[in-house]
Amino acid sequence: MKRLQLSLGIKILGLVSMLTAMAFLCLFVANSYWMRQITIHQIDRLGLRVSDLLSMLIDGPMRRGDNQGTHEQFRIAGELYGDILTHMTDFRGNITYSTESGVLREDLLDLYDHEKIEGMLEQSLKLGMDAGVLLELEGRPYYLRVRSIANNSECHHCHGTSQPILGALFEFQDMHPDFEKLRTMQMYGGGLALGCLVILLTTMLFYLRHRLLNRIGELSKISREIRQGNYTADFTIRGDDELSQLGRNLSSMVHRLQTAEKYAAIGEFSTYIAHEIRNPLFAIGGFANTLLRTPNLDSTSMQKIQIILKESTRLDNILRTFINFSRQLDAAKVSVEINSLIRQVLELIDFGKDAPEVRTRLFLADDLDLVLGDPELIKQCLLNLIKNALSTMPQGGYLDIRTHNGVDNVVVEVTDTGEGLPREVLEHPFNPFTSLELAMTRKIIIDLGGELHLESNADTGTSSLLRLPKYKKAKGARDA
Repeated sequence: MKRLQLSLGIKILGLVSMLTAMAFLCLFVANSYWMRQITIHQIDRLGLRVSDLLSMLIDGPMRRGDNQGTHEQFRIAGELYGDILTHMTDFRGNITYSTESGVLREDLLDLYDHEKIEGMLEQSLKLGMDAGVLLELEGRPYYLRVRSIANNSECHHCHGTSQPILGALFEFQDMHPDFEKLRTMQMYGGGLALGCLVILLTTMLFYLRHRLLNRIGELSKISREIRQGNYTADFTIRGDDELSQLGRNLSSMVHRLQTAEKYAAIGEFSTYIAHEIRNPLFAIGGFANTLLRTPNLDSTSMQKIQIILKESTRLDNILRTFINFSRQLDAAKVSVEINSLIRQVLELIDFGKDAPEVRTRLFLADDLDLVLGDPELIKQCLLNLIKNALSTMPQGGYLDIRTHNGVDNVVVEVTDTGEGLPREVLEHPFNPFTSLELAMTRKIIIDLGGELHLESNADTGTSSLLRLPKYKKAKGARDA
């Protein structure tokens, strides 16, 4: 069982950790990708502006056929943009102008032996293009911007009309410093994300362990104790959530099973004793009836025989109650209106004779739900509880009866201001050998699916709390 518990904890904690780490990793990768794409987009926009600026710088000298002026403009561009290397080729791919004077008249592909550059050069000279691409040269990242130079009409006086494209402008921007900064930012972001991940995981795992796994382990530990025979173990755990409710429900189930087991043992014993006593008791009653019919019987003897018959009948009723206590009740399952039953029970009691100094106060809820049960058995339970309350108020007092709706039950509370139950009854209030009426009442309530709780002391009196299940139009149920 312990291995199963540990396995459950490892699975839950491992799954939560893995999913959280994967979520953070995906966010980190996506954020890095987006930052890289934004950087490239910004560089592409910058390259386009630099290309436009260079075109503006060299446009004037080139239109005039001022070769020296064009070289001067490239020199100025090299000073303005030191991280951008710019070459202009002719329609053959030879460098005619450059921000680097030492590469003039060289073939561009001799300087850059790269497949992408070769493809872009061919396309720019034949089809024309205006695009950018990220590539790696000599182990460093570069952003290359290529723009074809069309042979416009104003250039025909120098270059003629045979070539539709005069050449191409190549801008190589060193991306290493930018990517280094980007990488640094990504490392800082990754470190921050990792720190947040650790904090989040620590918080989540701490919460899961203390609010879920430890409580599940506690339930498991208690269940092992009960399996080993310790029925006093309590499933109640801290909190007010589903696990706490589960613990309370399990405690109630174990308590009911324990009570049922005890009642079964008491029932078997009571049935045996009752049958053994009823046989001679039947004989005693029979002989007493025979003696009662004896002629010329004096009044003293007749009085004694009548006492024997009366006590035999009383003892037989007690034994019959014990036998009924041991049997399974044949309870009806109908809807019952509790407030109406309470009023009916109070009408059965002659307060003027049995409790002249007791004042009854009713606090009955107007919107009380119906309960599911047997009206006659519930009436018997209410009568027993009220009689029990009256027995503790020989000098008078107040008998209060309250009703209200619970979460899934209807609550009836019978309280008094009496002297409290006797000590021998209070120690075992539901033991049939100390209080048969209370024991029978509790057995009926449990068989009906309810609960009965009793509190009593000499200062505040006795309080009986009765909970009965609500009527929910269950299949097979009918209205009373």
